[in-house]
Amino acid sequence: MRKSRRMCYACIRSIFGLLNGLIWIVGGGVIGVAIWLRISYNGYVSLLPQHELLSLDSVVLMSGTVLFVAAFLGCSGASFKSSCLLISYFILVAMLCGAELVCGILGFMYSETFSVSLQQELLTGIQTHYNTSEHYAGITLAWNHIQHQLSCCGVHHYEDWFNISAWPGDSRVPHSCCIPSFQYMDDCGQLEEVSMWFPSGCYQKVQIWFKERLHLVGIIGFFIAFIQLLGLVSSMILFCGTRRRAGFKTYKAVKSQSAVL
Repeated sequence: MRKSRRMCYACIRSIFGLLNGLIWIVGGGVIGVAIWLRISYNGYVSLLPQHELLSLDSVVLMSGTVLFVAAFLGCSGASFKSSCLLISYFILVAMLCGAELVCGILGFMYSETFSVSLQQELLTGIQTHYNTSEHYAGITLAWNHIQHQLSCCGVHHYEDWFNISAWPGDSRVPHSCCIPSFQYMDDCGQLEEVSMWFPSGCYQKVQIWFKERLHLVGIIGFFIAFIQLLGLVSSMILFCGTRRRAGFKTYKAVKSQSAVL
């Protein structure tokens, strides 16, 4: 019975250590990608200039850091049989699960409010920061890329581009709003011919794109939840096993000293 427990403990420890070792490597890679994005494409992926912490490079950096630290604690705790590192891993992952649950509940409860606020922030970015300075060049690149890839124009429609700070008093749009058959014309966005521009807004296109891939998001969410639950259970099993062994060794040491005395 004791031998089977030892084998089970060793198996859990090996799988837990290997899994966290892989996640640790992935976390380091994610941090590297975030640093590369920040250096090479500074601001490129920030559509919300009022909230720079929500730019893609910042989000990727924070996610990679959490993965790196959590996996390091788990891998080190399993390798060195450290109850302190294992319980630290358990607390960190539990807090992460709690934060994800709270964010999910709040997002569901206030989804309409969040949607309205997000659309307003995107509109503000277009009206006040698009093509205005080098500091906000990333917003210009990001909007041009999104509109070209999704075949859309503006947040709600092409009128979102009228009279913005970059061209006050003009009813024009960026060249990326032009439909493919007119993109060969350099001034197609300045001709005020709405038939040359994409009629749909990008916010609606992103919603459609997201709904079409909702099943994939669900699968990814389920996989992440499974990995986190597996990590919590495994770390607690290893923690209890480590404490039990430490207590047994202490008991043997005390017993030996008593026998000598």
